[in-house]
Amino acid sequence: MRRIILPIIILSLFSIPASPQAQISPVKQRFDVNSAPLRNHSFEMDAPYSLSGVMTAYSYDSVRALTEINNPNFADAYPWISADGLRLYYTKGSATGNYLAFTSRPDTNSFFTKPVLSSISVPNAFSFWLTSDELGMYFTDGSNIYCTNRTSTSLPFTTPVRISLSGTTYSFISGESLNTAQNQLYLFSLDKDRILQFSRTSDTSFTYARTLPAPSGYLIDVGQLSKDDLTIFFGASSYGGNQILIYQMTRATPTDSFELSTFQQIKGINNLKTYFNGQPSMSNHLQWVVFVGAVAGLWELTDLLLAHRGSVSSVFNPADNQISSSAYPNPASEYLFIRCKTAFSTPITLSVFSSVGALVYEDFINPSADKIRVDTRALKAGLYIYRLSQEADNTTVCGTGRFAVLH
Repeated sequence: MRRIILPIIILSLFSIPASPQAQISPVKQRFDVNSAPLRNHSFEMDAPYSLSGVMTAYSYDSVRALTEINNPNFADAYPWISADGLRLYYTKGSATGNYLAFTSRPDTNSFFTKPVLSSISVPNAFSFWLTSDELGMYFTDGSNIYCTNRTSTSLPFTTPVRISLSGTTYSFISGESLNTAQNQLYLFSLDKDRILQFSRTSDTSFTYARTLPAPSGYLIDVGQLSKDDLTIFFGASSYGGNQILIYQMTRATPTDSFELSTFQQIKGINNLKTYFNGQPSMSNHLQWVVFVGAVAGLWELTDLLLAHRGSVSSVFNPADNQISSSAYPNPASEYLFIRCKTAFSTPITLSVFSSVGALVYEDFINPSADKIRVDTRALKAGLYIYRLSQEADNTTVCGTGRFAVLH
């Protein structure tokens, strides 16, 4: 069986005043998945970006839709999950406005309870982010960012205060998150298709510091900083910007900047059959990720999904070279041929990844084949990595290599 994967055109301990469910009606506004005005992208992508180091990304499994809280008539979006993975805050959007929703589960093997809803005094409030103790909260209305707090999780939040942002221009903003010290603020800006970093200048003000990098031709979407400040997960689109998938960048210490060399796709979490995978929020140690999926680019179609972290997987790791192989011609134009040598008779899985870790081709090979032929005519010019993997003697043997495509 052969697959060519190409981009496609894509109760509780918390006490807040609950809004009666009967007052909520289905979403009727025509907003995009981020609750922003609908728009169209049009740009040409450069050749795939080339990473020079070992490409390692977190891998997730057990992905499931949170059907116990999702409602097909409402937008369920912008999640924030607690450090222990037991409490979840998110935006529930409807025709009558957006609501702060809260739900919890007694343990990680249980379902979430029916959400408690609360309206916020700021019109169109959404995209809620909370501090680790869940006593402070930041949110946006698309144009501004606000903060509010409370003295106990059993009490409502106080009147929101608007935060002043200076040093750059922006239009629609959402997807805010702060570091543990709360002196760095990260915001998605619609007009720039990037995540902006701000530095705190006072209790109610931040100034622009930098823009997070991205490979040429990529549009960056909403993201969130990890609980230890070392990783940021975010949505991004490539190959024309038609499908949004979840990527990551990392840094060694909380004072470092995120570098482009760490930009790569998260494994096992993205659904290549949907238009949108984004707005991720992570628990401690990136163990649980709650994110948003949508089959099309509309606000009312957003639903929440939950994924559990598996093992760390390497796309290219020289230490894995247990299957010897060679590829030719290199660069390839129409076809690439791979010869490999293995001591086992079980089927071989051939996976081809772009230079940023996106799976673009997969095939299952008989190990007795003289050579493997890969059709490269559908691949964009650039650098690629292939991985051969084989299950044998209750273990996995691997082989890797690099090749270029030039049309």
